[in-house]
Amino acid sequence: MDSSTGDLPTLPGLLAAPAPGWVETTDVIVVGSGVAGLTAALHLREAGLHVTVVTKVNIDDGSTRWAQGGIAAVLDPHDSPAAHASDTEVAGVGLCDPAAVRVLVEEGPTRLRELMRIGAEFDRHPDGSLMLTREGGH
Repeated sequence: MDSSTGDLPTLPGLLAAPAPGWVETTDVIVVGSGVAGLTAALHLREAGLHVTVVTKVNIDDGSTRWAQGGIAAVLDPHDSPAAHASDTEVAGVGLCDPAAVRVLVEEGPTRLRELMRIGAEFDRHPDGSLMLTREGGH
């Protein structure tokens, strides 16, 4: 910036970037290869669409694999959807959408089983049962 005139510098009209290295014809582009992106891609593919998933450098570089809390789903017979909803709303300090919380607690187990059906693997005890834990805010 020129301090004497107060003029702003001229910005380039086009960013310098290399030309695309490939061309793909597709019906849908899914950006992200985490649980949400891959689930969406699989459903779209089952619907007969050609799907392209765009991700970081490597397919497993996303954050899903590092999600330490697991997936929020009421599976323990000592838990309940009502208790789960209450915990979630308390942790959300008034910012939760009650309809979204209701979907979480009511559909969580079904969605978890769906993920397992399509190949997602979760930690299990030696007897094969899922490892469950109490997670703050779920």
